[in-house]
Amino acid sequence: MIDKMDKDRRIALIIVVLLAVAVLSTLWSLYVTGVPLERQIMRRRWGLTEGQMGEIEQIIEKYHRGEIGLSDLRRVLWSRFSEWGMVPPPPMLDLELFYIVKTVISSVNIAIVLILLLIYMNIYRKTKTNFTIGLIIFSLILLLYTVSSNPILQTIFGYRAFGLGPFAMLPDAFAFIALLVLLYLSLK
Repeated sequence: MIDKMDKDRRIALIIVVLLAVAVLSTLWSLYVTGVPLERQIMRRRWGLTEGQMGEIEQIIEKYHRGEIGLSDLRRVLWSRFSEWGMVPPPPMLDLELFYIVKTVISSVNIAIVLILLLIYMNIYRKTKTNFTIGLIIFSLILLLYTVSSNPILQTIFGYRAFGLGPFAMLPDAFAFIALLVLLYLSLK
């Protein structure tokens, strides 16, 4: 009975931790990626100078006042970016929702891998088997994958993917399913 209670508490704790990670990563990704198209050309995301940002804001303001049309807006922005030696993000070809979902799934995957790593280290401490060492090495490599594929880390280092559509999140969704199966089997 005590084992059952401890197991239930452990599962509840895991669920609470995973939900907390999901909520925090959602809030972070909404802050970074959930911005309107006009604000996606911000200095912190694209490396623009204050002068370049001022030019873009003036051009967008002309569009809002009706002085130029949408095709003129695109043409002028493309020419400015070309002059600055930059390639702007494709307009509206990518949904930020995919990157928000990717951030959440990837962050939860990191938490699951860390939980699995702790479980395997505890098992190794009790059994000292080579198979468990293999599981620990597998978990460490999977941890490196999940950390490096997380948009939070990529944004910290100044990179941002765009144009992938749903393919931005699909690999992480498949890894999430595999990790859930592995976690379920490890808790048995």
